[in-house]
Amino acid sequence: MCTVVVGFEPGSAWPVTLLGLRDEQPGRPWDPVGAWWPELGPSVRGLHDREAGGAWLASDDASARAAVVLNRREQFDEPAEGWTSRGVIPLAAVTSGLDAEVVVRTRTFNLVELAADRVRFTSWDGDALRSVDLRPGVHMITHEGPDTVAVPRVSRWAPRFVAAGRPTGEPGGADWDPWLDVLRESATLAPDHDDAIVREDEHDGIVLASLSLTALALRPDRAVALRTARLPEPGHLPATLDWLP
Repeated sequence: MCTVVVGFEPGSAWPVTLLGLRDEQPGRPWDPVGAWWPELGPSVRGLHDREAGGAWLASDDASARAAVVLNRREQFDEPAEGWTSRGVIPLAAVTSGLDAEVVVRTRTFNLVELAADRVRFTSWDGDALRSVDLRPGVHMITHEGPDTVAVPRVSRWAPRFVAAGRPTGEPGGADWDPWLDVLRESATLAPDHDDAIVREDEHDGIVLASLSLTALALRPDRAVALRTARLPEPGHLPATLDWLP
């Protein structure tokens, strides 16, 4: 399951910073950050899922907003018209907003919406759509929601991300090293360890693994800054990251 770390400090030069690990089936193809949805305009960018056409993470440079979706574990019956990919959710969140008629046709999800003055967490558990604004500070978000210490990797590593200090600039700067160092330390664990962040798990016969790392920073007066690195193999984080253009 995906893991996202968010730092939120309203009023600062870079009020939102995010580090996200995307967990997906290893053979599922995707494209790095780009404007893959021309119908939404050139300012909408994201990580493109070639199979379903949506995005795990999307941003709108024109409004300085971003959103990222994480899977949940609840199961319910498939709608008569079939599933709608959860990849439409981040794109809707940064453009037109969530449509309840679309939400009820998706599998369950957690959504994090990011703006300079607000970080909102929304969950869809198959029964109800619930939202809450996150307070300023550093938060670690998984399939269970934000700061859920019952999740072993949150209990172990969230305090370390808090103590490391939130990055205060565009991805790629030295101030991101403390968060990346915590992530590298976590990656010394076996990828199936309960405490691992860089993971490889099997659920219902399907293997999910951490396949990419995304760093995002948001300023209220400019486009969203995004960098993504492919991970060379499931469950492994290299010492030096090869950030894609």
